[in-house]
Amino acid sequence: MSQPIESPDDLLRASVVAVARRTAENPRPAEALQSVLELIDQDEAEFALEHFARSVEYYRIPVLREEYDRLVAEAARLDSEDSLSETGLEEFAIG
Repeated sequence: MSQPIESPDDLLRASVVAVARRTAENPRPAEALQSVLELIDQDEAEFALEHFARSVEYYRIPVLREEYDRLVAEAARLDSEDSLSETGLEEFAIG
């Protein structure tokens, strides 16, 4: 029996929530990441991915290598790889 494939929205949400938990003590990035989740809720995954990448860049939020790899896969599924490359998100990948 195969497992259902998660939607890009679900995968993106999981990545954003993981990063948000690590940055919860800092209200400014937390607010930015909350707005990313709101975009996902509005079925705007492409915009959410771009907003996430720009938030990481602006607030210099570290992203675990596993999260980064998952984001790259999600960006490919959404045909939005440029959202990650334009911000240089890989620079913030750690681990």
